[in-house]
Amino acid sequence: MIRHYLAAATSAALILGACATTPAPAPQAEAAGDIITAHAIEAHIRFLADDLLEGRDTGTRGYDIAARYVESHFRLLGLEPGASDGSYHEPVPLQNMVSDSSRARLAINGEVLEHGTDFIIGAHATRDESAVTAEAVFAGYGIVVPGLGMDSYEGVDVEGRIVILLAGAPDGLPSDVAAHLSNNRTKAEFAAARGARGVIVIMADGLTRFPFSRLAAMAANPRPSMTVAAAASPAVIEASAVTGTSGAERLFANSGRDFAAIVAAAQAGEPLESFALNASVEMAQATSREPVASANVIGVLPGSDPVLSAETVIVTAHLDHIGICQPLDEDPICNGALDNASGTAAMLESARALVQGPRPARTVVFIALTAEEKGLLGSAHVAANPTPAMGRMVANINLDMPVMLYEFNDVIAFGAEHSTLGPVASDAVARAGVTLSPDPIPGQSLFVRSDHYNFVRQGVPSVFLMTGFSSPDAEDDEGAAFLRFLGGNYHAPGDDLSQGLRFDQGARFARINFEIIQAVANTEQAPRWNDDSFFAN
Repeated sequence: MIRHYLAAATSAALILGACATTPAPAPQAEAAGDIITAHAIEAHIRFLADDLLEGRDTGTRGYDIAARYVESHFRLLGLEPGASDGSYHEPVPLQNMVSDSSRARLAINGEVLEHGTDFIIGAHATRDESAVTAEAVFAGYGIVVPGLGMDSYEGVDVEGRIVILLAGAPDGLPSDVAAHLSNNRTKAEFAAARGARGVIVIMADGLTRFPFSRLAAMAANPRPSMTVAAAASPAVIEASAVTGTSGAERLFANSGRDFAAIVAAAQAGEPLESFALNASVEMAQATSREPVASANVIGVLPGSDPVLSAETVIVTAHLDHIGICQPLDEDPICNGALDNASGTAAMLESARALVQGPRPARTVVFIALTAEEKGLLGSAHVAANPTPAMGRMVANINLDMPVMLYEFNDVIAFGAEHSTLGPVASDAVARAGVTLSPDPIPGQSLFVRSDHYNFVRQGVPSVFLMTGFSSPDAEDDEGAAFLRFLGGNYHAPGDDLSQGLRFDQGARFARINFEIIQAVANTEQAPRWNDDSFFAN
């Protein structure tokens, strides 16, 4: 029988029992390898991935219990509260949104298209209703990268117009840069900054791995989406839509240009010209919304240096998961043992090792984040609205889904090549007996799929740590175990304690994380972007 509520008495007992597994404080001279143990990692994961927490979905009691668990450990460690109100819990102003498909409208030169078949208009983050009628302008991929000589808006005026864009980004870009530029949020920001009122993104056949038809099928049964509530701003897109090749052909019908030829040029890597489409487009949307209560949990280890302590190293791991994910199945709970109880466990244990060793020069702020699974929302809010205790953020080290199913020989630090965090991380992992490897699966766009990305967007040098693909076990080498997880138990009920977790590898990963945090917190110079990095400006 599915549990739709959690027993408070049992929850309290579980919390106290799990906290009791925390070993007694170790002597100052004890090494991180002795402080961070497989048993400690196991204790954290067993609690956070227990069925009682029902998958730690954002806004549920299960997540709140997990948040209290993290708070209890922050208190045990002596970390200071880091929220704005002096507590450990910093509320995130979340909201569930639902688009009213009956009021969604897209018309091209008077021809009304069918929502869910020809186009999809999503819920709007800040406006309950909006409508725009304007001329349409094609602007290629809709990206602006002066350092790479790319400006899709060069030579066209989009002020007050609706911008038509191709999904994705040009070939030949580094995987993390391409992931950033392919993000529709990034494209909308570029368009809004140039005065556009609406955006339509074309998921063209042959250019995207995820076809529009699949998105349309999902839209037939719309679910609430979540976002961070924000005040409306003049520089915001009034309506945005997604369409496929059929919708694109209607947009280009009077332009004198062949859309198929544009797709072919994009596939060949040729530059795309921007031009007016000689089309009038009407767009309208209506959104209903309701608030969701959830909070990030913030603990602070003050730095020891009178000057450097004003600078902060932000360590993050998302605490939420996706909850009751398959209500009709025998096992309905997506426990999230690896995603991301494992990263949270590593964060808690690296914090304990820091507390029990010499106090680092810089302040270290540990944040268990909410709503990562809803679109990186907890990190989006706190990165843009840091609490006073977060000081001057100089680095972010993010832990998300270390796959502790195999013995690993390397670690991936997404973003390491963009800043001086790269050499620091490389030296730190070498001390732990492993190597640093580049992104082994760039097609997955992992650089924009975890919480560090929001700190990058705020100009903070960041790395996202994950177990690598090299293993001494031939069966697990080249990422076999990781890819099996990604294609199987990831975001499924199987991500629980039954999948043969290697807690010894979780402890090893936590020690590596500790080494990196300690090194960054004690370097004489604050981390900085490399001069040639795309994210330097």
